[in-house]
Formats: sequence, structure tokens, C-alpha cells
Amino acid sequence: MTMVMLMTYRPSFLEEYVGTTEPPKTWDEVLDYAKKITENSEEEVYGIGIGGAKNLMTDEQAYIFMASTGARFFDENGNITFNSPETIEALKLYNDLIKFAPPGAEAWSWGEIELNIAAGTLAMSPYFPSVQKRFHEEFDSDDYNAAHIPFYKDRTERGTITYPNEVHLYKDTLEKPGHKEAVYDFVRFMMRPDINAILTSGQEPGGFFPTSVAASQAKEYWDDPIVKRFENAHKIAMEALNDYATLYGFEYGKWVNTGIGDISGADVLADTVNKVVSGQMTPEEAAAYGAELMTKYSAPIAQ
Repeated sequence: MTMVMLMTYRPSFLEEYVGTTEPPKTWDEVLDYAKKITENSEEEVYGIGIGGAKNLMTDEQAYIFMASTGARFFDENGNITFNSPETIEALKLYNDLIKFAPPGAEAWSWGEIELNIAAGTLAMSPYFPSVQKRFHEEFDSDDYNAAHIPFYKDRTERGTITYPNEVHLYKDTLEKPGHKEAVYDFVRFMMRPDINAILTSGQEPGGFFPTSVAASQAKEYWDDPIVKRFENAHKIAMEALNDYATLYGFEYGKWVNTGIGDISGADVLADTVNKVVSGQMTPEEAAAYGAELMTKYSAPIAQ
């Protein structure tokens, strides 16, 4: 299965504090909505939910902003390109938006952001549309939706993150007669559309999505009661996965720098964001700082 971040939002909050149920279509509108919601609610509801800690959640959320500007860690030959005007632009917007997140968001991880979405503290969040189960089972509420990631003003491309969850096949398995074939049979079973529906919509609706066309069209997937209730969010997710979702370091359809594992493991992007939102560095200084850190781990395949 895979995961994808969208612009999640609470329609009732947009209607009450902005005067519309339509989600923002540009990042300028996101900033405007976030400011109005935070101020008009007198900080009872905060306009945006993004984090600023040195962790994977911040990596994931910040990459959405980078992907929409066209910023990349590497070029197609695996060379570091992080210190760019596009990265700086993304860091500036992130820093502008986090001013309308709840106090302490600079230290958030997944648990905090999901609890705040469910608690009604947040009106919008570029996040996995994965709180559907709670809204359905605990609140019996439809007040949760997802939209495509906004565009930057005057641009026609946008981006988001897809985070694949894969099967690992150990070398020891390959060495045992018949074991590889048995694992392959099991993987084929898991990828059967009716079974894959159990692993995706059945397991975590909005959290996990199919990775094959057949599974994404399976009746068993779309007949799930939670999927039916939040059908729009699932349709948007499928479109985003097909059209513009990528993963940092793998935007070229191939492995270009074997340092991506260490760069991701060290949360270099999140570290860079943290330096900005904490006021330690300007976006320009942080972009240079992040590129320097990435260089330490860099191992371009083309070289």
C-alpha cells in the first residue's frame, strides 16, 4: 500500500470563519484562510496544522511545499541541488504559515497533529487524510474532507508526497529452496484486489491506498462504509497519486543518490525547517545549511 498527503480541512470551520466551504486553491489563499480563521475565532481554532520539529512528519509536510515549487534534493545525476531559490521560497511560505498553527506546533509529531484535527483545534492541514475512522466511528460526523494540494500563484504544477509501504524480502529467504517462490505467492495474494482492499480501506481508510490500477478500482475498496462516507477524499487521493505525488530523492523514476537513506534518516529537511521556524536561521541560511548537511551523506550514482 501507499500513503499520500492532501489538503485536509474541516468544512464547517471554513464556512464559519471564512464564509465559504470551498477549500483554498492557491497557497496565497491558504495563508489568507489561516489568518482569518485564527483571528476570527480568537484562536479557538487555528488556521493550519504543520509541525516544525526535527522528525519525519516535518520532512513529509515540508516536502509538499518544496515539490510545489519544483525544489529537489538532487538533480537527475544525483548532485545536491537543495540550496536553490525554489527551496528558499518553500521555506519562507512554511515559516509564514506556521504563525497560524497552535503554540507548540514546533514540537509536534503525528500523534499531536491527529489529536488536534480530531479535537477541532485545526481548520486545515496538509496531511494524510487518515482521521476518517475516528470521525465516522466516534463522532458520526461528515465534517472532514480533503482537497488537492494548492498551487503557487501563477503556476500550473503542484506536488505532494506519497510514502510507499513495501514488502522486504531478506537475503536469507532467497537462499532457502522454495522460500522465494512462497513469498512471491503471498505477495500476489496480498495484491489481489479483494485482499488488497482489506489491507488499505479495511485497515486504515484514508491512511493506506492501493498501488495498482486493479486494486484502486476494486468494488471491495469502494464499498467500505467509511470510504463511501468520505468518498470525495478518496477520489482526490487517487487523482493525486496518479498525477503529481512523488517521494523526495526518487522524483526521476530511478535511484539517483544512495545517500537518500541517510539524509532521510537524519531528518535533514526537518532540521532545516526547524532552524527557520525557531528563528535560528533565515530561509537563505537554512537552505545553505541543509545542502551542506546533505553533502556529507551524498553518494551520487552517476559518479
